[in-house]
Amino acid sequence: MSIEATPEKESSDKGLFVSIGATKVTDYLFTDKNIKTMIMRDINTDLIDAMKIYLPKGNNLANALMDILYLGKEATYRRLRGEVPFTFAEVATISQHMGISLDKIVGADLNDNAIVNLNMLQCQRPAETYYSIIDSYIKLFGQLIERESSERSTSSNTVPQTLYLKYEALSKFQLFKWIYQHESTYAGRHYEDLEIPEKLIDKQKEFVNLSQLFQTTNYIWDKEIFIRLVNEIKFFLNINLISEDSVKRIKKELLVLLNELEKISAQGKYSSGKDVKIYISDINFESTYSYVETDIYHQCLIGVFSINSITSKDDLLFQHLKVWIQSLKKYSTLISQSGEIQRIHFFNRQQELVTSL
Repeated sequence: MSIEATPEKESSDKGLFVSIGATKVTDYLFTDKNIKTMIMRDINTDLIDAMKIYLPKGNNLANALMDILYLGKEATYRRLRGEVPFTFAEVATISQHMGISLDKIVGADLNDNAIVNLNMLQCQRPAETYYSIIDSYIKLFGQLIERESSERSTSSNTVPQTLYLKYEALSKFQLFKWIYQHESTYAGRHYEDLEIPEKLIDKQKEFVNLSQLFQTTNYIWDKEIFIRLVNEIKFFLNINLISEDSVKRIKKELLVLLNELEKISAQGKYSSGKDVKIYISDINFESTYSYVETDIYHQCLIGVFSINSITSKDDLLFQHLKVWIQSLKKYSTLISQSGEIQRIHFFNRQQELVTSL
């Protein structure tokens, strides 16, 4: 079936007849002005409906908008009544403050399409862009952890950033590895040559601390989660791009991290008192998947290029990813507050791998 539009000669307002196949539907005459009005009305209505859903209970929408947009009372109510459309800048500000995804409002989620954020580091200034990416997550986490239903879940084939970023030598190695792989001009330079700004180190620690304040955290780990990292460190040692002293510092941090994780898994809680469930999978993962969720917000993350993540607020993509992560529990053993034998075996094996460095 073909759909074609033919100009309406009798109209002076650039009207269009819609023709489906060979039959013209002459009951409807669409004009540029009418189409624009219909689109603006739909977007305005969808935005207002979304704000009512995302607004915390007990809050007045008009008052919230006056605070967010710095509008007067009359100007705010004219927008809520649909008499005046929200400007693009106002919609963007509302989205940022209330965590509303614009994908659904503008209709970009139709069919199988989803809008994603690439969150890619820039080779020219990796430390600066890495800082801004982590800072954006901190701002997001700061809003989500206040919700009683906040949840963060990850299925991972590498040591998650939410665990290793507070360790300076280890986090430096992960950034060094990314730069080495993506920036040709960095080839041949040593791990020791990379300088990490103090503000980035502090920001990484803040990120880890906030990530442990979600009401519930679920980890599903590939059973080879540490062997990949150990092999990568050995590779750079063998090609003389990292010194033995630096490897010793990373090794020491990894052993401290393993001790911390074993304690967390035994207690089923972070030091913050928030619940943690850790599963060890009997199958390998091809990538790292994560999601964060509350009663009014969700976002999914797909790990790419070592330390990058593609993120999306798309409803369908989120649901698919969440179901996928939850389904991996069928192949996994819970070792937090249970599975003591499996837990001891797993951590003994990881310590043996790290000790081999």
